[in-house]
Amino acid sequence: MMATPRSIRAGLAAFLLVLGMMPSPGIQAQTTLPESFSVTYVLTKGPLSLAEMTRKLYKNDAGHYVYESFSKPIGYARWFTDSTLLEKSEWIYHEQHLRPLEYSYDRQSSKKERHVKLTFDWDKMRVTNNINNDPWSMAIPAGTLDKLLYHLAVMYDLGRGDQSLTYQVADGGTLKTYQFHKLGEETIETPLGRFETVKLARPGSRDTILWCAKALNYLPVRIMQEEDGSKLTLKLKSFSGLRRDTAQAAASSTP
Repeated sequence: MMATPRSIRAGLAAFLLVLGMMPSPGIQAQTTLPESFSVTYVLTKGPLSLAEMTRKLYKNDAGHYVYESFSKPIGYARWFTDSTLLEKSEWIYHEQHLRPLEYSYDRQSSKKERHVKLTFDWDKMRVTNNINNDPWSMAIPAGTLDKLLYHLAVMYDLGRGDQSLTYQVADGGTLKTYQFHKLGEETIETPLGRFETVKLARPGSRDTILWCAKALNYLPVRIMQEEDGSKLTLKLKSFSGLRRDTAQAAASSTP
């Protein structure tokens, strides 16, 4: 059955909201992630391509890391929405963990805009939320992440061999707990070839499954969400800066 315009808009908004959606012990923390990389995904529902998402890791002029995600509608979805979403998380390494400094969320469309900024004060253990120029603050525990950086933390922790993938996330003025469960390992085919992956699940109102490629620093090469029988899938389209030679060898290998 052909998807309706309303279902496309609702599905696209829900998926982007949830995303914006991952070496052995003893190795220094900084070695488990590259200094920079770029990846592009395509969001699909059945045979339809609805959106494109590009994520980048780089350093800014202050020497801090920035993890950035930009999403826009493509194909059939452009008939019904012109909404774009830009998220940025500025962060540093602190005591073998990823520590956010500032997070921004900017959704633009011809009908509505939404702008959110979170500023983390680790001396006072508080985060200030500023949503459409209406600020307030709340206390946070050590290790709190923002809702973009925890995606990178999944990759980082899998690379370190961590068994617990549980994260406290400052989101929407509240502190939420996101927990991933390992479902095992699975070899999957992608448009870029075959990858050995660790399969993770995050249960919730929308069940989420991630396939994280070992050869790509545990980058998710496929993410699927299901709600009320409806499935949305984010598929890897391209990448750079992620152990490219090793990844290409893994992708072209045969059983």
